[in-house]
Formats: sequence, structure tokens, C-alpha cells
Amino acid sequence: MLTLALIAVVALVAYRETRPVVFGRALDLYKVPTDFMVYFRAGEALAHHGNIYDGPLYGPLPFTYPPFAGTLFRGLAVAPAEMSATFWQLACVGALVCVILGTLVRRGYRLDAGTVALGTAAALAALALSPVRDSFFYGQINMLLMLLVSLDFLRTRDRLTGIGVGIAAGLKLTPAFFILVFLMQRRWRDAVTASVTFLVTVVIGLVTVPDAMRFWTSAIFDSTRIGSDTVSASQSLKGFTERTFDGSSLGTVVWLISCLVVVVLLYAAVRWATRHDNQPLVMALGGITACLVSPFSWHHHWVWLVPLVVCLVDLGVRSAHPSPGTPVRSWVVVQATTAVALVVVYVAMIPFVSHQISVHWSFIGQQNMSAPLNSMWVLWGFLIVAAFATVSLVERRRSSTPDSPDTPDTTD
Repeated sequence: MLTLALIAVVALVAYRETRPVVFGRALDLYKVPTDFMVYFRAGEALAHHGNIYDGPLYGPLPFTYPPFAGTLFRGLAVAPAEMSATFWQLACVGALVCVILGTLVRRGYRLDAGTVALGTAAALAALALSPVRDSFFYGQINMLLMLLVSLDFLRTRDRLTGIGVGIAAGLKLTPAFFILVFLMQRRWRDAVTASVTFLVTVVIGLVTVPDAMRFWTSAIFDSTRIGSDTVSASQSLKGFTERTFDGSSLGTVVWLISCLVVVVLLYAAVRWATRHDNQPLVMALGGITACLVSPFSWHHHWVWLVPLVVCLVDLGVRSAHPSPGTPVRSWVVVQATTAVALVVVYVAMIPFVSHQISVHWSFIGQQNMSAPLNSMWVLWGFLIVAAFATVSLVERRRSSTPDSPDTPDTTD
């Protein structure tokens, strides 16, 4: 019965997501995603020894990534755009599934056929989340970046830990925030490894991209190349304060103070998750905070919601199995909690979830409607981090009382 319920939920997600397209007049299965075409054009330009920061590469869109990303995108130009886009999207699907499975395994779930099936189903259900769906719609790199970062949080630590974050930062600067997360966890060697790896990517970019210096001396400081802070899709603290204070100097002060506050809250949350050996949660909260403090974050950057949801479901399961250190292996429990989670994630009226009745009711459309809860990503992201910080402080206070033993710190 539980298996049938899970299949029914997945079928509902697939039906509601595809019906407006399949039965509508906007069916276009062969459209190459817009942002992917920017990557592809950058690869083409470098393959012909051209510049990538001179101006727009595809329509009005410029190349906004570090030079190292352009170097790797040269590989996209070895095949026609349609073929490269197909493999790109398949790689992103694989990355999403791997992150979900990695999160489950790191939390003690046995990697068997049942877990793989559930992870795959959860990846499909994640299409109900606007960041995930729009990452695929635009052909964005977000899933691959999340996979690279996950290699440093979901694997057992070794001498290579930190390289994933360094490479991700070389492809897109925002993941460099995880170096600060390493420092919060007192993972000094990993922070150094990530920093050195990032510097190596900078050198590679300088050597292989003709106009690489233009990025590091001018383009990097111009956030308007990515988008305007006033657009509703700008879901960072800076975008929020720019819209709220109409670009005044007071807004800049509020932005800086807000960034400092959320980083302090993240520190408390990270210490709690680290004490409980919950590295997937550390990764998810770090990703959400990176979106908050980044000068500009598109709504599809918030793919870190996926491991966060998995972690929240896991915490719910463990609340029913309080024995510390005991892996959760029950197939019945996993099916039940996953089925419930999929239903809640898809139909609940909470931020991050786009109640997409039709394709035309997109993220941007919702932002312009009188539905404030659907546009308060920044506030709710802030509250998510604050909630775990509060849990950390409450636990610390309780553990400091004579009747409660100290919670062991698992950081090494």
C-alpha cells in the first residue's frame, strides 16, 4: 500500500508538471536552454581563440562566470548545441540524484535498490520546486556545483577533501562561501585545500582565456551584468534591501548588517549540526546562506533546498527512532516518510514551492501577484538558518546545566 501511495504521488507530480505543456500550444521539446547557450557560445569563442568578456554572447546575455568556467565550457563546443545540451541536462539530472542519495547514505541509510528508487523518485518530485525546475529550464550549472560541493561534505574526509569546493568556486564564485563554512567547523586543512584549488583555477583561467584579466579587474565588480537588484527574481539580502529601501545608502547599511547577522546565526547552526555529525545539513544551510549573502542570487540558485528537505525528513524519521548512532534501515519507514514528504513538498503552501497550475503561472508571475509568502524567499531562508541557530543555543544552555551531560563535539 505504501509503495502504491509513493507511486501515486510521483505520478501526480509528473502529470501536473507535464500536462500544461503536453496539452498546451507551447510544446517545444527541442529548445536549447538559454543559459546553456551562453556557456556553449563561450566555449565556441575560446575554441576559436576569441574573447568572452567583450559583450553579449547570446542575445543580450553576457558571460558572467570566471575564466576557468569558460575553459571547461570549451568541451561543450565539440558537438552541436542540441547534442551538448542533451548530455548537459542528463548530467544535471544525475547530479541531483547523486546529491540526494549521498545525503541519505551519509545519514545512515543503506544504499540498496530501494534507496536508489526513492532517491530517484525524490529527484523527480524536486521538479515541483522552482529552483530545481528553473535550473533545468534555463540549463543552469547549479546542480553540478551542488554535486562538487557535496563531495567535500558527504564523503568520508581524506586528503582530497576541499578540492570539490575549490573547483566549484572556480566555476562560479558563490561556492567559495563554503571555505568559511570549513572554518566554522574548524576544518583548517580542508579550507586550505579549497583555497589553493581555487587559486589553481584562477591561474588556469589566466593562461587559457585571452581576456581573463578583464573579468578579475572589472567584470567581477559589476553585479548588473548578472541582473538588476530590483527584479523580483533577485533573491538575496542585497536584492531585498535594494527593493525595500529603493537603492538608498540606508539599504546598503542594512544589507551589510544583515549579512553579518546571518553569518553569525549560521555559525551557531553549523556548530550544532557538526556536533550531531550532520554534514548534509551543514551543506544545505551553508548553501542557503551563500544565496543570502551573495550580491546577487537568482531564484534558481536556491537548489540547496533539496538536501535541506531530505535532512528535515531524516530528522523527522529519527525523532521516532531516538537511539543515537543507529542507522535507519526500515523500508516501511523510508517509504512512509518519503511519501508524506513528497505530498507536503508538492502541495503545501510554503515558500520555495511554486504552485504551478500552468506553465504561464511562472515564478516571475507569482512574484507580481498579491501572494507575499510566495515572494519572501530571503526572509524564510533567514528564518531557516535562525531556527537551527536557536536549537543550537537552547541545546548548549541545557547541556551547561549540572543535570545534563555535555554534548560531544564530533569535529576532528
